[in-house]
Amino acid sequence: MSARTDLTKGPIVKKLLVFAMPIIAGNIIMQFYNVADSIIVGQFVGSDALAAVTVSFPIMMLFNALFMGLSMGANIIIAQYKGAGDNEAMERSVNTTFSLCIAVGAVVTVFGMLISRPLLVFLGTPENILRDSSVYLVIIFAGTIGNTIYMLSNGLTRGIGDSRWPLYSLIMASVMNVILDLVFVIVFGWGIAGVAIATVISQFFSGIVLVLRFVRGKYGFKLSLSNMKKINGQIVTLIFRLGIPASVQNVAMSLGAVIIQSFANNFGSDYIASNGIIMRVDGFIIMPMFGVGMAVTTFVGQNIGAGNVERAKKGTYKALQMTIGICLALGVILYFFGIYLMRAFTDNVQVLDMGLNGLRFLAFFYVCIGINLCVGGAVRGAGEANMPALAAIISNLIRIPFAYWLAVMPLNNAIAGAVSSGAFATRELAKLAGVGIDNYMGLFYSMGISMSCGAIMMVLYFRFGKWQTKGIVRR
Repeated sequence: MSARTDLTKGPIVKKLLVFAMPIIAGNIIMQFYNVADSIIVGQFVGSDALAAVTVSFPIMMLFNALFMGLSMGANIIIAQYKGAGDNEAMERSVNTTFSLCIAVGAVVTVFGMLISRPLLVFLGTPENILRDSSVYLVIIFAGTIGNTIYMLSNGLTRGIGDSRWPLYSLIMASVMNVILDLVFVIVFGWGIAGVAIATVISQFFSGIVLVLRFVRGKYGFKLSLSNMKKINGQIVTLIFRLGIPASVQNVAMSLGAVIIQSFANNFGSDYIASNGIIMRVDGFIIMPMFGVGMAVTTFVGQNIGAGNVERAKKGTYKALQMTIGICLALGVILYFFGIYLMRAFTDNVQVLDMGLNGLRFLAFFYVCIGINLCVGGAVRGAGEANMPALAAIISNLIRIPFAYWLAVMPLNNAIAGAVSSGAFATRELAKLAGVGIDNYMGLFYSMGISMSCGAIMMVLYFRFGKWQTKGIVRR
């Protein structure tokens, strides 16, 4: 193996840092897709359009979950075969994975475009943002294949041990995205549709850059149409065994996010916009932790493939120390300087006030997310995909009733009380007047509870579970 992509030898901390830094940088740059959308929409189209993008995001993630899971399964397989030095198995895995994901991507494109508006209506999306939300979602789904190609290629490239080229492709695509956003929105006046089109084009470009490396045989084997037709049944089984739990996890979390979004819709477009800003800031904050977790997945995968369990354990503990330090530093920044980050998106005082309260509450709970991502990434890399999925699903399910009890129920009770006292003639009038809206913090409290539960479950499994015996390479 090339020394640059071989994580089975050399100083653990140095290897992890060298491999993780491009991933972290790439993940942060990837957020510019959504952040550029939000800033340009918020500043040049309006706060209602910003709320429309926010409402659309959980639905997009719901459908992307399947691709992310398959990509994760392929990443683990490639990493372990890389550690075992089996180039032939890597070639079979790459070609088979592309065949599967292209087929599934085509189905999701059609289904997503058809269901976008009905799903938005079902979720109670406010009428003033329904049209923009629908337009945005339909265009995003029309370009699903570009996003699929990128996610798949990124996962495979990382599994091999190359974290630099995904970064290069994202830098190019990010610049393209910002330029196209400005041209389509300001010059052409296409509004939210222009933002969606720019995102689709940029995602497709970033994926093609990586695909070409496989087509040209840069990693010692080739992706080709003839090889893609030779689907390997054993690889398909492994991809689904390792990827479906991650897909189910992502679907469950996305469904949970959709339900939470339906709760959030009760608090009006100002809260939706503020929560959207937090989601964008949250995206940046999570990316370093997510990057370390992705690096640990490949690190553990290669070392389990090479039969070096102790090195896999040591690498996980080192990564966990780095993650906690990063999270604490970011928590301080969010608590004291979060307002400056939020002002980049809007100058609406009500939106800023709601968002800042939520951001300050969540600031130090990001340590829990970091622990979850790091430990979850390690056990996935070893080949244990079920436990991280189970922990994520349980913690997400816990969030839903707490969100209802702490936010929606007090809101409904306040509105009912205002109507019964004669202060308002109908619930609709009381709701329009903002009665009970101060209970929105309950949505953030439920998020903190969910984060804590997920971290506790993963730490207990890593300490007492049998994840180190789940490798796919048999000796």
